[in-house]
Amino acid sequence: MPESDKLKSLLYILTGALFVLVLLDKSMGNKSISSPGQESPSFFSKFNTIGKTNPLSPSSSENKGKQTHEQVMDQAEDEILTELMQNAENSSSEDITSDSNDPEEMFIPIVEMPKPGPIGPSPKIRLDHSPGEIKLYFLKFYGRGNKSHSRLVQLKRKFDHGDKILFILKELTKGPSSDEKTQGVLNALPNRMEYSKEYSVENGVLKLYLGPDFEAGAGPELLKDRVDQICYSILENSELRGIRLFINGKQVRSLGGVGLPIPEVLTKNPRKIATL
Repeated sequence: MPESDKLKSLLYILTGALFVLVLLDKSMGNKSISSPGQESPSFFSKFNTIGKTNPLSPSSSENKGKQTHEQVMDQAEDEILTELMQNAENSSSEDITSDSNDPEEMFIPIVEMPKPGPIGPSPKIRLDHSPGEIKLYFLKFYGRGNKSHSRLVQLKRKFDHGDKILFILKELTKGPSSDEKTQGVLNALPNRMEYSKEYSVENGVLKLYLGPDFEAGAGPELLKDRVDQICYSILENSELRGIRLFINGKQVRSLGGVGLPIPEVLTKNPRKIATL
């Protein structure tokens, strides 16, 4: 746990303890008067000196008889709250300053992706397998500690010939290059992801057949990243409108042991894309 979080937790515990003591003191205050016109000193009366340049002792002649028990208690509560609030604000401002000074959070080149349109009947779409540049999407973590979060990273590959869909799947399985790995690029997909070369397209939607490794050994967040890697890499390089996902020959509506629900037709989940 970061040091600032520990200080905050300690602050909250002390606040709760002080309030309990204040309430107990209030409930017993009326019974602790030693003689008419004179009050016995309260434990919390010593808080009357918080934040004062020239504090006065609770028993000094200057204070004696000028404040009732309830006034002393109310003043002590106000001073305790003021002190605690100031400490909390100072702690929060330090956290914000440290986060804003994080170089990985300050400069992240972003590519804004267009929002996908609704899926519906469409004219027959033919896949374009002409040579050119392919955009692939992998993963990179930004931030530190509990501020860490993943983003898709757009990388480029040169496509010379062959089947574009199979080329994309092959490159995704290979993962980032050694140079890209040194820059923090990761692959959310399994090292040996199996996929069928027998895919089909119907009404602009790709039927993609994957092996069971695609959903194995992953929690909800990693499964989402895997789906996004597949969808962005295929849909950004074609005119396809969506993907139907099949595992072990059966179309799936949930993934992994956690049962992460997915739509019947997968599209690009709106998210910001980083570039190297």
